[in-house]
Amino acid sequence: MDFGAGAVPPRGVRGPTPAPADGRFREEAEAAIAGFAAALQQNSGAELLLGFPSAPFILPLAASDHLAFTTYVDAQPDHAVRIRRRGNGGSAEWTLSPLGEEGAYELAFKLPKQVEDWISDVEGKERRRALEVKEQFLSAITIYRMNGGGVRAYQLRYEASSLSHF
Repeated sequence: MDFGAGAVPPRGVRGPTPAPADGRFREEAEAAIAGFAAALQQNSGAELLLGFPSAPFILPLAASDHLAFTTYVDAQPDHAVRIRRRGNGGSAEWTLSPLGEEGAYELAFKLPKQVEDWISDVEGKERRRALEVKEQFLSAITIYRMNGGGVRAYQLRYEASSLSHF
């Protein structure tokens, strides 16, 4: 709201706050913008991967080496994976990697809290319940990825024969 030069704003309405005369605001704003721009540039190669399992939730996936992942899945868009669970309860982290080539790439994800709570709910049944989640919800995970002007789809299939230590 412009009250004009020398005008007094109505009671309860503040007029514009004058900028500091010493240029401190400009220096601080430029530094903040430069820091933000540097962070964006540093992470410009990052890509959000979303996995769509046969479950009522979506999996945000983090690649340990994004280039290794994209190179592998571009060559083998449909492949079997090994799924592991590390930790317990809310701190549990899941990883998946290609079956028989575990070092080729690794994707990490967390399951929704309600699923983790169910897995850890009954002591002694955690391993069995984790296996049930793998077989029922994580047996097929589809990842869609923008690739140039199109969309690529990758199918990651969990096979119970890949069962190993959790």
